[in-house]
Amino acid sequence: MILVDIISWSLFAYLTYYVLYRYVIIFRSTKGKIYDIEKREYESSYDRTFTVIIYSHNNSAKVKSLVESFAKQSYDPKKYNLNVILDNCDTENTKLLEILGGTKLWRINTDIKPIGKYKAFAWLLERIRAFENTNAFIFLDADCKIKSDFLEKANLNFHEESVIAGETIKRKNFLLNRVVNVKNKINHRIIKHGRYYLSLGNIIDTDVLLIKQDVLEKIEFESVKNGFEESEYPIKLKYFKVPVAYSSDITVYKNQIETLKSIAIDEYKKRYGAIRAFINNFSILFTKSSLAVKELIFSMLYPSGTIFTFWVLVLAGIIFSYPDARFSGIISLNTLICLFLAKIISDFYSLIALKGNFNDYYHSVLLFLLSPVIYLRSILIGFATPPANRKENEAYNPGIINFEKNTAEVTITDGKKEFPCRIEVIKTDENARATFMFRDKKLNSSKHPRTSYAVEEIVEKLKKHGFSLKICSNCGYFLMTESAAAHTEGEKGYCLYNNFKENSKEKEFMPVWETCKNIIPSQARAYILQQLGLEKPSSKSK
Repeated sequence: MILVDIISWSLFAYLTYYVLYRYVIIFRSTKGKIYDIEKREYESSYDRTFTVIIYSHNNSAKVKSLVESFAKQSYDPKKYNLNVILDNCDTENTKLLEILGGTKLWRINTDIKPIGKYKAFAWLLERIRAFENTNAFIFLDADCKIKSDFLEKANLNFHEESVIAGETIKRKNFLLNRVVNVKNKINHRIIKHGRYYLSLGNIIDTDVLLIKQDVLEKIEFESVKNGFEESEYPIKLKYFKVPVAYSSDITVYKNQIETLKSIAIDEYKKRYGAIRAFINNFSILFTKSSLAVKELIFSMLYPSGTIFTFWVLVLAGIIFSYPDARFSGIISLNTLICLFLAKIISDFYSLIALKGNFNDYYHSVLLFLLSPVIYLRSILIGFATPPANRKENEAYNPGIINFEKNTAEVTITDGKKEFPCRIEVIKTDENARATFMFRDKKLNSSKHPRTSYAVEEIVEKLKKHGFSLKICSNCGYFLMTESAAAHTEGEKGYCLYNNFKENSKEKEFMPVWETCKNIIPSQARAYILQQLGLEKPSSKSK
């Protein structure tokens, strides 16, 4: 009986919390619309430069249509560039897209076909992020359609936000399309809009996403082996206190016809991705991370309307089956009915906050009636698809498979004060990458064929901000010859401290990321090499 009470009270508290949460979110969304009006009056003082990334898998006709739409934009064509990812496209689709002028094509060919949208985005960003002269990135599905003011509205919306998710509208005038449109409006314009104004995190499950360059520089958009990037990346954003805003001004359109099966498949994918992300990040709930980060992870288990109804029925069954339980003696069936009605009223409240018309109310009723059917169908789809998903996850690892990671505690100085920090070097069979970490900030290098090049990139970036990193690579006593670089793939060089101070002839190898108490400014290297009778190394091999 004690176990029954524990389960009952926990479930009742969870459902009560969820109902109160919805009222707070909807109320905050209505207040947030006032701020939205103020933002719309803001006019951007300059036209930002955008890097547009379009994801395609065997839909060349739609890609061509989307690219042609950019040519009709009321925006300076010099202020944006187009990149199309061909995710394991067949030969016919590839040939059709090769005629696109002024568009960069990026081909992905792997054993798993396709690798998926967000993994493809991460794949491309690894190659272009550090070299793009841009203010922000725009990520799009190839089957989207845009209006001529799309880039102009994107520019205007980048007022205070750094990450913005847009809205998708199904254009075909079919019943289920209109039902999906109402569902998306409530989810984006009310729930996720309210979460944004409550400083809570949001999942980026949209067809259009805008991210500023400095955010991608600070927080990498990378692949996750056992999870979905649209759920994993927002956790990183929230950890670094970067909010995900939703804007109905940035709208894309799709002409696809929705069916019960297509809606159920979409529901299953989102639910499965959220559960995977929750499992991957479950341990964070027991760390010192902020409550907002923990809430975002916990929100991945928030119930749908169908699940909420199911749990209420479970509690009602407990009351009838265990009348002697403490829970049954305090919580009556009428209390559960009131809880269920409160949830229904919150749904109605969201429609009022949406300021929907009669059609919106009508389609929301249809959504309410169809939800159990869609959920049950998604469950049936789930039974069929998990084995394939597991096989895909085992076969495709988008992260670094064979790698070596080294982390060193180092020091950074501005010439007056010194601050403790860390530098992390990840080396694979193909390349190396360095990451500088100071408190909650990160600075990443691009991928390089040698470790020394990656570390040197970090050193140079910090110099531009007036800081010097006290590591071997940036020390006057450090020498990296071409032979040492070739032998260690740029990982180690010579420490000349003993050679210079004690006239020693022994060669002491040191990793480029190491540090010690003898670190001196790199400007002294030329003098030390001259005194030792050694040649000054080239700038690339420092």
